[in-house]
Amino acid sequence: METLLRSVEINYQTAELIPAPYSHKYFIRSTVNRADELHVVFRIEYTDRDDLTEEEILGEGFTGNDDFEWEGTLLPVWTEELRSLVAKTDFYKTSRPAQEAENQFWLNIEYKDQEPLLGKPRNREPWEYLSQELIQAIYETARLEAPLKLIYLKKLKDKSVQLEMNVFFSKRTVKMNMQVGNIEKSNELRWDTLNPVLRLIYAGEFLAEKATPKKPDHPGNFINVGDGLWYEFGKSLVNPSGNNRFLNDIERTLDELSQLPTE
Repeated sequence: METLLRSVEINYQTAELIPAPYSHKYFIRSTVNRADELHVVFRIEYTDRDDLTEEEILGEGFTGNDDFEWEGTLLPVWTEELRSLVAKTDFYKTSRPAQEAENQFWLNIEYKDQEPLLGKPRNREPWEYLSQELIQAIYETARLEAPLKLIYLKKLKDKSVQLEMNVFFSKRTVKMNMQVGNIEKSNELRWDTLNPVLRLIYAGEFLAEKATPKKPDHPGNFINVGDGLWYEFGKSLVNPSGNNRFLNDIERTLDELSQLPTE
């Protein structure tokens, strides 16, 4: 049975173990309008910063005030995605204890179709991930952040291959541009392919102090994740603790993307 879905509210708070300045909570209310778009009200508040100096906050890559509020409209593709996740979700009812373990984030969902429902989703991780994508779409639409750009560069002795992925969360599309020598090609990557790729990339350990802002001109594998730096596999991008296969896995995955049919 199709979910009519009139509105969805998401309340989230980071786990107790997450320290400031990273700890935060957010609220998202999404209402479906007549054009099947999402009218969104969003608030995010960073918590427990009173004991930190401004230098400590800035040193972690934040600003003096990272709280943000926004109200606006997102495309119907987001309505479709929320409908799909609601249809796959079973909820604990509100009578279930609200207490979470200190290493778990707090998440509560309220949605309305024919009847309102409030509770905790049993499939917590998909809701957390979708919420993060939704927030990126909000930041992008509000022009607070630019679309995500990832560049993979594989330099060999006789040629180089460059794969650029432009990720538009607001439209849930991924544009790929590939350059092999002097030949350029383009393609569009399916959105459901993006999730495992991003999870894999950001699982690595990035050593910014060993990265370079200049595009490399020597043989090797490199990646630029949008922070202005080039990370070299095995030097400034290394295997995370406990995963000695990471660099091999990410090279294979990005090489396979480079070989997808292009238009």
